[in-house]
Amino acid sequence: MTLEHKFEWPAPEIVMPMSLAAELTRSIGTTAFVQTTMRFAYETAGADFVSVFCLGDRDKPLLMGTACRLGQNRADRAAKGYVRHVEQDRNAQLLQGARGVGDFLTVQEADNIPLFTYRRDCYDLPGISGRVSLVRRTPAYGLSVSLYSSSEKGPFPKHLYSDVKAVLGYLLATTERHVAFSMKGPVWQGQDIQTRLALTYPDLTAREREVAAMAIKGRTAAETADLLNLAETTIITHRKNAYRRMNVASLRQLVATL
Repeated sequence: MTLEHKFEWPAPEIVMPMSLAAELTRSIGTTAFVQTTMRFAYETAGADFVSVFCLGDRDKPLLMGTACRLGQNRADRAAKGYVRHVEQDRNAQLLQGARGVGDFLTVQEADNIPLFTYRRDCYDLPGISGRVSLVRRTPAYGLSVSLYSSSEKGPFPKHLYSDVKAVLGYLLATTERHVAFSMKGPVWQGQDIQTRLALTYPDLTAREREVAAMAIKGRTAAETADLLNLAETTIITHRKNAYRRMNVASLRQLVATL
């Protein structure tokens, strides 16, 4: 079975132990987030694998993390497959804006994948039988959270779809917070700075975000004006407005918040 449709909010209610929710919340912004997400997804939806992808201004989605309760080697094998076949992956296409802005639920089962190499590398070799994903595309960034069922268990039963959808809705919200507050260093170097700004400071306009990102990259107002084909005074105004919205007084202070 292969399905794709707009995700309808609010998500179904999720029943979960408070201790499990607390553990997931505590892991936001830490290296334990993906493994904790795996435990949460298994306990609440019976998932065997989990993956998180993010797309900023880069051409291809960036894998934020993947885990498998049956062995990390299987998760790593699946990740290699998706990197190899990113052009064929529907979630990647949605992250890149194939259907515009919105939240999309996708369901894919191994038996319905026509491309042999894609199925082999992404499903058969790591031992995956099905995937259910929630993909969010905004004007500034894309995020996806996917839950997978192992080949030992078979695809997610239809009667569990409501539970899976509820878990995905909850995990997308926590993942958005995790990305906004945790990822530093190489993940946010270069083009992905705009994604972090969008997540951390959602009140910024698209132009303010673009100008602020260029300032963080070391561009002067004159250089930014030349790149964006705008007047230097306009760039300075956008930068001042961005700083005001972010409640920072200088570039150094802004960088410290990221």
